[in-house]
Amino acid sequence: MDQDSVQKPSVWDRDECLFASLGQKLTRSEQKRNDIRNAASEIFITQGFQAASMDKIAALAGVSKRTVYSHFGSKEELFAYIITNFCDLKREELDVKPDHNLPLKDCLIKLGTKFLHMLHYHGSASLFRILISQAETDPSHGIEFMNTGPKISRELLATYLEEKIAAGEIDVDDPLEAAQSFYSMLFGARYLTCLVTGSPPPSPEEIDGIVESTVERFIYGLKVKT
Repeated sequence: MDQDSVQKPSVWDRDECLFASLGQKLTRSEQKRNDIRNAASEIFITQGFQAASMDKIAALAGVSKRTVYSHFGSKEELFAYIITNFCDLKREELDVKPDHNLPLKDCLIKLGTKFLHMLHYHGSASLFRILISQAETDPSHGIEFMNTGPKISRELLATYLEEKIAAGEIDVDDPLEAAQSFYSMLFGARYLTCLVTGSPPPSPEEIDGIVESTVERFIYGLKVKT
């Protein structure tokens, strides 16, 4: 078999792959690039950034190392590409953005549910662990992730809140800060525990409960007894 022939990574669960096919017809070169990306995702997540090598990635992708370097000049460049694509593809694939046709509470519940499913079930925790491990020696990847992921998500929600302000439905001084607060509340202690201890993610039913209580607190605040 030609060492540049296209093969799917055999040990990667395609249902959980960060970059599942979106159904578009690809050229041979594009398919190889996607296979390299998928293989690199698995290597980075299962072995960590330091242990990952272009040789391992090429072997898992079923291409030559020369082919890998023809698409990505370095391991750092490949990892940065994965970070950017993860944010963009997951936002579109899972539709993790506000539904402007819904009223506030319904929109936040739908958005929060999709957001937590993405965090817990689509490779995010493993990716975050890598970014944290690299933060002191090379924060550039973390910065790239923040700019292409959380920053954009925050701005999308802020735009939705601005529409509600303009419609006279809510009164918020700083929509961007409010959007940040909403996502921070969703992260919460449960996700931090999963992130640092590797404990199992919440069930879909538990996610529903987390989102419901978060939205209630976000909209109505604490009920202080007088």
